[in-house]
Amino acid sequence: MPTPRRGLLRPAAETDFPRLYEIWSSVDEHRFLQDWGRFVETATAMLRGSRVWVWSDGVEVHGFAAADPVSAEIAAVYVHPRAQGRGIGRALLRKCCDGLVKRGHRHAWLVTSPGTRAERIYRDAGWQEAGIEASGAVRLRKRLVA
Repeated sequence: MPTPRRGLLRPAAETDFPRLYEIWSSVDEHRFLQDWGRFVETATAMLRGSRVWVWSDGVEVHGFAAADPVSAEIAAVYVHPRAQGRGIGRALLRKCCDGLVKRGHRHAWLVTSPGTRAERIYRDAGWQEAGIEASGAVRLRKRLVA
């Protein structure tokens, strides 16, 4: 059985949507706020076109992440506030990046809100600024392979 620091990374399923929405809506550093219907629409598209992973302790899902295998965008990394600080986000991000490398990508990119905890975590992990979006969001990029 997994311990709090050791969980299971597995592909997400539609049955995870209620918990993913709960996690997504519990994080207060959002660029977007969506209702349940819009969330399901977005999550369904991500399941179809992206690789979506969840981190579970064997009982409950505590985080999820998604990467677009075509564009190499890290589209989402969310960890429930009660589970933050345990390495779950790093594990999810690493899983997504590993999948992009297997698809032949040398770099990954993501967009995040400026001045947030998320931006600091990404920068501390070696992500570098690649520009500012029209919305004011920061575009970050990371080399995945040498």
